[in-house]
Amino acid sequence: MVPLCALAYLVVTDGIRLRRIEYVSEAFGRAETGGLARARNADWRPLLIVPGHRNESFEWLDQTRQMFARSEWRVRHVDYENAPTGHDVYAASPYRWWLGLVAWCNHGISGGPIDRSTERAAIYADPLLLLLFGAGTAIFVALRFGFLPAALLSAGVATLFPFAAEFLPGEPDSRGLAQACAVWSVLPLLVGAFALGSDGGARRARRWFFAAGAAGGVALWVSVSNEAPILSGIALGALLSAWVARGGSPAVPGAEREFLPWRAWALGGALTSFGAYLVEFFPFHMGSWELRAVHPVFGLAWIGGGEVLAQLAAQIRGGMPRRSLRDWAVLVLAAAAVASVPVAMLLTRNPGFLSLDLNSMRLSMLPGGVSAKNSVAWLLQDGLTPAFLATVLPVLLVAPAVWILARGKLGLVQRKALAVSLGPVLAALGLSFWRLSLWSGLDGALLALVVAIATAIGGAPKRRLLSGALALFAAIVLLPGAVQIWPSLALNPKGELTKGEVVGLIERDLAYDLAKHAGPQGAVILAPPDATTALYYYGGIRGLGTFDRENGEGLEIAIRIASASTPEEAQELLGQRGVTHIVIPQWDPYMDVYAQLGSGQTNGTFIERLHHWNLPPWLRPVPYLIPSVAGFEGQSVTVLKVVDPQNDAAAASRLAEYFVDMGQLDLAARAAQELRRFPADLGAQLARAQVAIAVGDADGFGRSVDVLLRRIAGGSDRALPWDQRVGLAIVLAQAHRADLARERLRQCVEEVDEEKLRSLSTNLLYSLQEARAVLGVEIADPRMQELALDLLPSDLRARLER
Repeated sequence: MVPLCALAYLVVTDGIRLRRIEYVSEAFGRAETGGLARARNADWRPLLIVPGHRNESFEWLDQTRQMFARSEWRVRHVDYENAPTGHDVYAASPYRWWLGLVAWCNHGISGGPIDRSTERAAIYADPLLLLLFGAGTAIFVALRFGFLPAALLSAGVATLFPFAAEFLPGEPDSRGLAQACAVWSVLPLLVGAFALGSDGGARRARRWFFAAGAAGGVALWVSVSNEAPILSGIALGALLSAWVARGGSPAVPGAEREFLPWRAWALGGALTSFGAYLVEFFPFHMGSWELRAVHPVFGLAWIGGGEVLAQLAAQIRGGMPRRSLRDWAVLVLAAAAVASVPVAMLLTRNPGFLSLDLNSMRLSMLPGGVSAKNSVAWLLQDGLTPAFLATVLPVLLVAPAVWILARGKLGLVQRKALAVSLGPVLAALGLSFWRLSLWSGLDGALLALVVAIATAIGGAPKRRLLSGALALFAAIVLLPGAVQIWPSLALNPKGELTKGEVVGLIERDLAYDLAKHAGPQGAVILAPPDATTALYYYGGIRGLGTFDRENGEGLEIAIRIASASTPEEAQELLGQRGVTHIVIPQWDPYMDVYAQLGSGQTNGTFIERLHHWNLPPWLRPVPYLIPSVAGFEGQSVTVLKVVDPQNDAAAASRLAEYFVDMGQLDLAARAAQELRRFPADLGAQLARAQVAIAVGDADGFGRSVDVLLRRIAGGSDRALPWDQRVGLAIVLAQAHRADLARERLRQCVEEVDEEKLRSLSTNLLYSLQEARAVLGVEIADPRMQELALDLLPSDLRARLER
């Protein structure tokens, strides 16, 4: 019944989250499927809004899509970050393969595009992984240890916090797979430890320890930073088990002469990690000393560690004769092999898996979850919150194990197995105060410890009483975690959108807009890390800086540009990277963070100039109006396009036109005053007319139109850029000079091409379509007419079609 209840709990909680994801992802700004978009993209564009605005999840989806698009079974390089060169990828492949498998199955069933199936896989992959892991592990534990251990493990898999919160729908990440592998790196050790003392137990123990090492090698492959504490904890457990066995009286005759086969464990781990390294990097990527990924040096250290543990355990138990010179030589070589990992880190000046990143500072995958540098900082920051209590309370499961070991009334085999499982818990507990994400690893170690405790008391004289007490105790410490994992009352499947969800929807809409206007040649952006990741996922727009730990070079160049002391320095850096647009969301301060990281302040930096609209002549503002969302009014996104240098009049005119399009009328009026410095410039007069009509200044509009009429009488408007000639035709139509407007609009339509249409702002493009309808001017090329409609948002297109 307990596994069934755990299954029901998971289905209900994931079902609530799934409905919420689908509701939000189908909200405003959804992918457009008309015209050219339908022809290009098989009736589909990315829709997924990641809960909690965890845009790092897009990295896994982008790499999985690349794996299918380029038929790469290993993704070793990407070019959508640190443009144009990209960067190497060292993240392990197994999680991408899991996403790809789920996507491939969905593709086979639905028959839709593989990209859409990949997005569907992002929603279901991690909950499905937890169900398979929970069911498979519970069945294994039931067969090997009994029903009570299996029942307790099932409850823990579903409710341990933050462990169970690593498998949420819609947030693809390898953290869940890493935790599942870590649990399996401990469970076979318990099978082997409990097998000692029985007939043929030593042989079976070696096989199970070898299997545990192999499972640990896979776990190390998936995540070195997650598995390294577990392996160090297993080593601690080996020493504890040897200490427990000192002078022990075994329940099974002959068990005192049997040592735990740590050499077999080390051999299995080393061979598997070596094999994983070859699978991941052979033959072209084997020269790197990237110690955040699986590496032969870990296998070497593992072999040495197994030998050191075997000799130390024998020494502690007193079962090893006096060491010979050969023994000392082997021990020294083994210790040197263990030391190869820290020595490699020192020589390469690379902390490897010890380095901190944003992922290591997150407690769980829950949207809006805890984020802090370490556990002490978390406690000082938030205090004794329900989340803190739910995280810490399961540590009390250590108490029964300590009590059993201290009393010493159970058999030696049981106590040795308990000691082995207690080691990873103690190591993970100590390290979790340094790295917040390791609390999930601690929970995985606690699952194995609970199995060992329940198995050990199964042979006790009062096993029914002890089993009932253990079950009740486990229920008490697991209940707060179940409450934390349950979706909050605010997570109504069709309730009000959160700020993170709104930002995700706006980023998606912006990506669609930029991609359409950039055209087939694409765009390269400088933007905050979250926006950079989202704009590529939704629109295929490459960028520079992201939070990807492997994109240090891209982050560095973004910092250098933002903190540049002169526009010339920024221009040179932007040109080197082929940047076409700068995107500055008002709600994301990370562009200022870039500047502060580079110069220690924002004053005097390139970004500060942009904030004050002190634009260099090679930047042109591009209007983008974010969709109207309740509670998010007043927000905006500044989009600046890198262009050929403009003269002062043209730059000031473009800025005034931008403020008009954005509805920032105070700034538009101020810009119009600046345009008085250019009385002879036709573009400046046109911009002043546009500002006048926008602010409702009829007299000013009339004066500007009179000047325009005098100036265009001699045909001087032919020297205007094409988009400004379109604007002139619209101004003339607004001035009720239909004859002049029709003539100029017809000229513009005759010259239209794809690049010219993409250069128009949304407002100007819509006004062009309205003016054509009123003045009876047709676009002869049906492809251009289709593109002109396709470039408009769906609401404006629908307004035209009425």
